[in-house]
Amino acid sequence: MTGITSSISNLLQSILDIFTGILRTIFSSVQGVFAVSGTLVQDIVNMFQGLLGFLLSNIIIIGVLVAAFVGYSAYQQKQHKTTTGKKTI
Repeated sequence: MTGITSSISNLLQSILDIFTGILRTIFSSVQGVFAVSGTLVQDIVNMFQGLLGFLLSNIIIIGVLVAAFVGYSAYQQKQHKTTTGKKTI
């Protein structure tokens, strides 16, 4: 009789262990998703921080390039207006 009760006890303990293992797996998966999400957000913030630092470090060079582009565009528009203004019929 002791063998039967021991077997039933072991069976119930095994079933409980299976459910416990499944719950632990689910909780570990959810925890992993939150960890990956947190790391992703942190990496995106670090990327924008690096980009902002780069732009602030090179603001004068970027400003000169933008000014040169605007000046060149204005020059091209001025040249284009003078050449198309002389139409003959």
